[in-house]
Amino acid sequence: MGLVESSRLLEQKVNKAIALINRLRLDNSELTERLKMVTNHNEELQELLNKTSADTAVIEEAISAALESLDELGLDDLGTFGTLDSDELEAAESFTIDGGSADDFETFENQEL
Repeated sequence: MGLVESSRLLEQKVNKAIALINRLRLDNSELTERLKMVTNHNEELQELLNKTSADTAVIEEAISAALESLDELGLDDLGTFGTLDSDELEAAESFTIDGGSADDFETFENQEL
């Protein structure tokens, strides 16, 4: 191989190296931008998590306070309060506004719109 061929081969290798370096610089720049975006997104998510945690703590405190208030009322032994047997349900179903007429009071279901 002569000196001219060696210098051409060296020039080709240098040009390839330059092209590779330029491509790597571009890739590096793109990756740097993506990293900035991901970092910003992570910071936003952390702020949201902190806010959610604070909201959760406030909700837990409100529930605890409500439960304490209910405990203070002493409603522990209500028994079957709020449960209706079949006779009570039947009486409630047959209830009318005037105490006994067959005509029930008007509801939206009975009216034509």
